[in-house]
Amino acid sequence: MESRERMEQMMEEQYNRGITVGMELMMEKLRIAADNGTPIEIDGRAWYLKSDIENLRDIFEDMENGGL
Repeated sequence: MESRERMEQMMEEQYNRGITVGMELMMEKLRIAADNGTPIEIDGRAWYLKSDIENLRDIFEDMENGGL
């Protein structure tokens, strides 16, 4: 393989690794925000996340209170 082709391949591999690491960091940030009940700011708006268990609790609570 030519040196230029090898360099391009290495650059693409590093780019892809950077995307993967960025996605992992964002997932960790979202998980921590959900665990702590803190908002994530996206486009100037606060978004609160909850886990599947929290969501299920809310559904059952609504059902007990006559909702749903």
